[in-house]
Amino acid sequence: MERKYGKLLNKGLISIRNAVLLLVCGIFIGYILMMVAYMLPTDRMKLNVLASVEIFDKEREYNRVIPGYVSTQLDNYTDSWMVGNAVFGDSTEPVWKKALTCKRAEYGEGPLDGLVRYVSGENGFREESYTRYWHGYLIILKPFFLFFDYADLRFVNVVLELILVISVFSKLYESGYGKEAWGYIVSVLFIMPVVIPLSIQFSIIFYVTHIAAIVLLKYYHQIINNNMMLLFFQLVGMMASFFDLLTYPVASLGITLVCLTLLESKKELLYKIKNIVFLSISWGFGYGAMWAGKWILSTIILHDNIITDAFNQILMRSAHVQGEEHITTLDTWLRNVEFYFEKPYLIIILICIVFTFAGLLRNIRQLKSMMPQVIPFIVISVIPFVWYAFVGQHSYEHHWFTYRALITSVFAGMCICAVFWKTIKNENGEL
Repeated sequence: MERKYGKLLNKGLISIRNAVLLLVCGIFIGYILMMVAYMLPTDRMKLNVLASVEIFDKEREYNRVIPGYVSTQLDNYTDSWMVGNAVFGDSTEPVWKKALTCKRAEYGEGPLDGLVRYVSGENGFREESYTRYWHGYLIILKPFFLFFDYADLRFVNVVLELILVISVFSKLYESGYGKEAWGYIVSVLFIMPVVIPLSIQFSIIFYVTHIAAIVLLKYYHQIINNNMMLLFFQLVGMMASFFDLLTYPVASLGITLVCLTLLESKKELLYKIKNIVFLSISWGFGYGAMWAGKWILSTIILHDNIITDAFNQILMRSAHVQGEEHITTLDTWLRNVEFYFEKPYLIIILICIVFTFAGLLRNIRQLKSMMPQVIPFIVISVIPFVWYAFVGQHSYEHHWFTYRALITSVFAGMCICAVFWKTIKNENGEL
């Protein structure tokens, strides 16, 4: 007995050691990549952004691709701020400071007008920093804007994101999950895919989520054989934290978990539930610790108490107060779900419900044997709601993009529908 517990303890200590090593390496590599990005010249970047600055000037901060649909609202406010970070080159700070402060030009009229005026060559700005986030997207934006403009970026996003969707669909189909693959396509419809490529802010987690899903679907056996699944999910969380600005990061956990649950459909129920719990914890550790790594690094190097500022923001974003209004968890849930009260979505939901119940009735005698496959998807489907409860104020205020975390719930729900439609035989071999 002691020997058994000794092995478990040793295995646990090795897992903790590996997790810490991955985290330290991630923080170090992230910081190095940011410094390399800030070594690039910005004059050419400004000229390229200037070539398409009329997009921002025409659309303004919150243009809606389909008027009347809030779910199609762009976030040009944040995009212009991100692009402003990428092209700002007037700071006299050394590169090791620039990589942490991530400054842009501010004229007192917001990031959109500030970007337009800055790339147009106006003076009179002040340097505005935003140190809490890693801003990892800059390691892509900065080299991109050396050769292309913002309009080009939107086009490239359309192409790449379409390729990713097709790739995930193909990998699911090749793995023998044809019905689930079509369910995945349905889930993509619920994040308003026409909008995603037009906004950097919305595209980041889309990329992280889909790349993680593709890697898992392609290299599942290698990851399992090398006992790397916990580290894989930790890495996905770290990537979400490094690149994203708190949009719908939990989708990178949820979609990847759905894919893993499909790949392990023959495993026992208890194994699946334990997997979901431990891998969620690993993802959460990667996400939170990577983010905290930026605060600690900035506090030490910049001699500025970024940790206190970050914790104050966490308290505000996780509170249940919006302005002077007290909000409940139920309020936040409803505010994110309400985007699906539009008629087109309601029709899709109704069709999916009908198909689910039809499949259930088709195999009603085998319901008990199907439940071990259904329950894990039910557990995964509630992950976005747990996230909304934890990040209450942020999910309530920014519901017009945080609702996209529900792609997890939709995909999990479609997998339940697929389970009910599988041909299941009873003990006598009869349908």
